[in-house]
Amino acid sequence: MTTYPSLTLGGWCRAIALLALGMPLLLACSKDSDSPTQPATTYGTSVTIGTGAARSFVSADANGKPTEIGVAVNEAALASLPTTPATGIMYDMPLPANNATSQMPFDHISFDWNPNGHDPSPIYTLPHFDAHFYMQPMAAQHAITLDDPKGDIFPASNKLPAGYITAPNVAPARTIPMMGRHWVDPTSPEYTPGTAFTHTLIYGTYDGHVTFVEPMFTKAILVPAVSIERDIKQPAVYEVTGKFFPTKYVIRYNAESKEYIILLKDMVLH
Repeated sequence: MTTYPSLTLGGWCRAIALLALGMPLLLACSKDSDSPTQPATTYGTSVTIGTGAARSFVSADANGKPTEIGVAVNEAALASLPTTPATGIMYDMPLPANNATSQMPFDHISFDWNPNGHDPSPIYTLPHFDAHFYMQPMAAQHAITLDDPKGDIFPASNKLPAGYITAPNVAPARTIPMMGRHWVDPTSPEYTPGTAFTHTLIYGTYDGHVTFVEPMFTKAILVPAVSIERDIKQPAVYEVTGKFFPTKYVIRYNAESKEYIILLKDMVLH
């Protein structure tokens, strides 16, 4: 039998009052600890483009699983894009450092503006953007040189989607400085005679590894009505295991933030 210290009537009243005052706090703590985590989007450091800016982001669901990774570019940036250098400019974007980011294979994003497009002509010689989602460290990416011999070391064919092709080490399908070797889908609409390039999905390789996934798209399609969602063709074997890989890319406009959004989504664990 448990005994308790005796209390006077006043003592009991004070004890009951203190207990009553403490109850809301206890309930609040219990409620907080039981509340589920909410889906969240985390942004990286903004990068200045003209008089505007762009920023990377990673979104996760209530369980912390990554759901999206992308770039948000505001209207001011698009209205003040530089015209020089004519060969284009590269904007490096670190990713937010969090658990969702670490569950994907991506290290950083490079958002590239090409005011005059690039080879192969005339397919890609329209003003456009390249959004490279790199799976290698930024320092390693920046160390790649023109016609780098390691660009000629291709990964196993099953690490690229069936049908994707590259050309011998001659212009225009050569190893590009600070990028690597590009692989294209010859069934993309822009390879049909009479069909202009608007957007496409490119893979990249270097030194025997798949090193980036790249949505490429013209500036002309970035209007508030843009709403594009396409499948990303998948390889049979993935570059790394235990990571979430995207299966779709999206280009859309966010009227609330006045930003154009380029993202990869519908993640699948491999």
